[in-house]
Amino acid sequence: AIFLGSFRMDYQEIKSIILSVDEERITESMIQSLINQLPEPEQLSALASLKNEYEDLCEPEQFGVVISSVKRLRPRLNAILFRLQFDEQVANLKPDIVAVSAACEEIRRSDSFSKLLELVLLMGNYMNAGSRNAQTFGFQMGFLCKLKDTKSNDQKLTLLHFLAQMCEEKHPDVLRFTEELTHVEKASTVAAENLQKSLKQMEKQVQQLEGDLRAFSTTDDDTDKFVEKMTISLAAEKAWWEKRRSM
Repeated sequence: AIFLGSFRMDYQEIKSIILSVDEERITESMIQSLINQLPEPEQLSALASLKNEYEDLCEPEQFGVVISSVKRLRPRLNAILFRLQFDEQVANLKPDIVAVSAACEEIRRSDSFSKLLELVLLMGNYMNAGSRNAQTFGFQMGFLCKLKDTKSNDQKLTLLHFLAQMCEEKHPDVLRFTEELTHVEKASTVAAENLQKSLKQMEKQVQQLEGDLRAFSTTDDDTDKFVEKMTISLAAEKAWWEKRRSM
């Protein structure tokens, strides 16, 4: 009863807001509360059978009778919640996505960084001459982190020192690569695993909404705007996701 009283509207009005997906009146907290407090399907079915005894029921039971008439209620509420949270989720992820995307584009376009990688490959092939790794055509990017760990026989010089010295003396243009990779530092602070996890979760939610919309049958109820509004919403959400996936 306390939970229902927090809405400050009658049960038919709550039902109407859900059916119409009225975003001017519907709130994230309202939908989240409904999801958390929603009876199990079998309980809702039992309450629906009591509609002829409505006046004799207590308030929570009356609410159950009213809300049980909404078809596919839980999937509907989950879809609406996703819609209400989508813009906030995008806003939270956007700075990290922009930083990583910009850094990747800078790395792809940087001539000086490309030349630096050529020099690293050249050094590696020189060091591996005569071994099975001689004349390698490429290397894992993680190898760059090992340059500082590979030392000369006297332990005074690392491969990173040698590379820097070679660039200063013979390839000074390569040293401009830091000017061409302005977003890399910001991108390096992004928790890639968390970002990937968030994007994967959003992908699942988009796919779930797509499946839910296919499962909804046509209705003669003119007040039920769920499919109409969520189809429009899905198009925007899917377009955003497809753009991120293709980056």
